[in-house]
Amino acid sequence: MAKSKKPDAIGDAGAYTNFVSNIGTGRDKASHGHFVRRDIPDDQLEAVYQHWLAKRIVNRPASDMLRAGWYYEGIQDSDLSKLEEACKHYHLNHVLMSGLILSRLYGEVYVLLGTADGKALDEPLELDKLGQGRLEFFTVIKKKYLKADKNTYMPPSACCGLLKQPEFYDLQMNDGKGRQRIHYSRLIPFRYADVVNEEPQSILQEVYEDLLDHASVKKGSASLVHESKIDVIRTPDLVAKIKDDMKAVVERFMSVGLLKGLNGLLVLDKDEEYDSKTYNFAGLPDLMREYSIQAAGAAEIPYTILFGQAPAGLNATGEHDTRNYYDSIATKQVWQLKPILMRFLAVICQSTFGRQIPKLDIVFNPLWQLDAKVRAEVEKANSERDAKYLEMAIVTEPQIARQLQIDGVYSVIDEQHIKELEMMVKLHDDDIPIT
Repeated sequence: MAKSKKPDAIGDAGAYTNFVSNIGTGRDKASHGHFVRRDIPDDQLEAVYQHWLAKRIVNRPASDMLRAGWYYEGIQDSDLSKLEEACKHYHLNHVLMSGLILSRLYGEVYVLLGTADGKALDEPLELDKLGQGRLEFFTVIKKKYLKADKNTYMPPSACCGLLKQPEFYDLQMNDGKGRQRIHYSRLIPFRYADVVNEEPQSILQEVYEDLLDHASVKKGSASLVHESKIDVIRTPDLVAKIKDDMKAVVERFMSVGLLKGLNGLLVLDKDEEYDSKTYNFAGLPDLMREYSIQAAGAAEIPYTILFGQAPAGLNATGEHDTRNYYDSIATKQVWQLKPILMRFLAVICQSTFGRQIPKLDIVFNPLWQLDAKVRAEVEKANSERDAKYLEMAIVTEPQIARQLQIDGVYSVIDEQHIKELEMMVKLHDDDIPIT
């Protein structure tokens, strides 16, 4: 006779099991809960995006990634001025903002490189052969207008290790009938995914349930306002009167409400009783705040920033949460935005100068700004450090001036001023005899 297998508390029911209270067993209701994948179509995402909270969740991190701007390294003088003018000409900031917002909304979006290189769109773009002035425009294309051709994939070595990257995309034309085939090298993708090779998805996919809960609590609370005061009239033999003549009963109480609305008086029969019921809203603010905090947590945005409210609590400033948020934005700038931005700059440089700038790099300006007192203390410490390093001949005056220019300490320090300092240092070095 086969022995019945005793349930394994570790393997079958979890790390903790109590057979008396049915915790961790098949009769435990909590053990039957599971997560279900929800795929939200684009039209529903657009409907959610109309809600102010959803729009702020999508837009705020994207705008913060670009708000403070960046400065260039490895390029100077006239070349720097030409590059900055070219970026303004091609509306680079606007293109980046649109790409970041739409990628957070839809999961991915593409920017088409409008180049006049003499080749068709389905042919590879040879960037090193792109002549000066051959870049004409950038066009942001939503993913619903661009379908990947899944018949041909690029090898991972050609696309930074990404898997299943299509070689061609089909652009749906305005008439809905024709399609334009585009080679992947003519597109710059924006993808919202935290993990390499993860399927891009909308940020609203992650916060959808919390947005629904927040909206339902808000709407439910608004509905309760209409029920905050209810008049109650007790009438003898009401059921019998309704059976005999319901229309007369309705007209009777409508006239009572009309008289009350006209002169504030309530006229009732001698045998009728009047009472008024009011609703207590004491717990609603705390309930709405709790669901708002849950939505902010799901969006990874501090409550004070997402809802624009001052932090609650004694001596609360919200500074810690804000700094953590800006640190996360700085991480996204380096890991997500910078690789995309460098691709744009490579195309712009090739079209502007007819060549690449090998040492070109970008550094994002800090989002967190120190207050005046702390900034003064930091600048004092930096000046003492620079004076000591200058005395030790570790740095020179032009190098210190360059760092002050980058940090934005003095607006009067420009490239001409730094050049004059470099000439003075060179003349001084030439005058020192070699022993």
